[in-house]
Amino acid sequence: MGMAVTIGAAAQTWQDALLFSENNYGGTARSVGIGNALTAVGGDAGSIGINPAGSSVASYSQFVFTPGVTFSTVNVAGTIAEGSAEAIGLGDKVKTPYSRFKVPNVGFIINMNTGRRSGWKRMSFGFMFNSTADYTSRLHSSGVNYDNSFAASLASQAQSAGYKTADLSSSDWYNTPAAWMNVAGYRSGMFDGLPGQDGSYIAVTEVIDDDGNIRLAAPVFQKYGQQTTGSKHDILMNFSANYNDKLYLGLNLGVTTLSYGMSEYWMEMPDNPDEFPTLNYDDGRTATFESLTMKRNYQASGSGIYLKAGAIWRPMAGLRLGAAIQTPTLMDIKERYGFSGTTVLSGKSTTIPSPEDEWGYTLVNPFRFNLGVAYSIGSWGLVSADYEFADYSHTHYKSSSSYAFDDNFADVNADIAELLGVSHQLRLGAEVKPLPFLAVRAGYNYIGGGQSKYFQDNYVYELSASDKAALSKHSASLGLGFSSGGSFFADAAVRVRFMPKDYLIPYLYYADGAVDANVLTPEIEIKSRMVDALVTVGWRF
Repeated sequence: MGMAVTIGAAAQTWQDALLFSENNYGGTARSVGIGNALTAVGGDAGSIGINPAGSSVASYSQFVFTPGVTFSTVNVAGTIAEGSAEAIGLGDKVKTPYSRFKVPNVGFIINMNTGRRSGWKRMSFGFMFNSTADYTSRLHSSGVNYDNSFAASLASQAQSAGYKTADLSSSDWYNTPAAWMNVAGYRSGMFDGLPGQDGSYIAVTEVIDDDGNIRLAAPVFQKYGQQTTGSKHDILMNFSANYNDKLYLGLNLGVTTLSYGMSEYWMEMPDNPDEFPTLNYDDGRTATFESLTMKRNYQASGSGIYLKAGAIWRPMAGLRLGAAIQTPTLMDIKERYGFSGTTVLSGKSTTIPSPEDEWGYTLVNPFRFNLGVAYSIGSWGLVSADYEFADYSHTHYKSSSSYAFDDNFADVNADIAELLGVSHQLRLGAEVKPLPFLAVRAGYNYIGGGQSKYFQDNYVYELSASDKAALSKHSASLGLGFSSGGSFFADAAVRVRFMPKDYLIPYLYYADGAVDANVLTPEIEIKSRMVDALVTVGWRF
């Protein structure tokens, strides 16, 4: 149900809409340490992204700076296809670690006393930079395929789409009807036309047998790799006010910034070069196939704006109740992508790079609201719980005013409305102070998957309860805090995020303008885990 298929061109999907809409909050080390269960807590600079009212809970101003490191570990393996005795290609078990430095939080809050003994006693103004998503990941997969090849998938796609050799051999990338990945593959030598049959193709990894059938020449060793980078941040301009130390009201003007990059590669070579036949071309040339590599680079960047309002109420000593609501975010997103194909025959390498294309659109993220309750036991500690709601079926694409083209998002928006649904998020946190200057923290997050249905054989089905549970994300965190009793304070936190198991199909075969379900291409099982390590240094003034 969480399966993804790699694509060869810029095309907006319901998966992209969900990816760019989901939040997984960062913040200060204190906020991360207690699981960002801060809707009813306030006081911490990282809390204002959760509830704008939190900035006026503390009676002091503060500046915070939070650097950190994210460690990603991805384990992959080939899966066993239905009707097959073993994994089809890319069957090796591979573990890929990856780490990146980041700054998930920095900013300040200015708290001002109005001088009143009752009524509106304090006001605060804040400017904060908070992380809301982290796209750090890297995976590599490899294995021997005895049945099919990536090069042959390109040939099948070109033939199924009806591309002529003139379409594929054109150097005018912007005016050819052929997909750029197919053009890069054809011009670099990954597949070629069949003699006397314009529009029919055979891959460099294939042969025609004695019965006239096209088949894989010999087993190929395959590799697929993918790396994602980037993050989503909110730049917050915050105002909050404190009424009688009982009621706190706040408002954020939020600017969301998105930076996302994904690079992919597909590589093939003979598993045993002696088993591969010599290639014979119409012009009398002969060659031996040594390797091929296709690369795809994709970048998305954008920004959007929203409003968020919140409140915290203290009905009795120790108890706080909180709530916040955020308007939909309109994000203008620009995409850039390009391909590069390289084929090595008899030691001669041919590389064909495409130009970089650009595309833009507007993505409307859904509104979300959160509720929270917290109870503090004097100065000894606190416990807190948050609930957050977001309905991703209201996410949709719109044409961007910066790009002149008709609104052609009707189909993908219909997919979003059909397949996506409500995501429930639960955040729990606790903090104890065994010593006046030391705090110990722990947190837990449950983030429900935003997908509610799935397509199969042109029908839509409801996800079962177990399938929905399999799409959820979980995280656990621990933290420590130190306060000098003066202006300086420091916090540290470690969070482990467990991502849902996923499946990826690196390529497909095509026939008659559609996916050829009779060809069992490789499928990659993905298990990933991310560890965040953060340190916050801050000053109260």
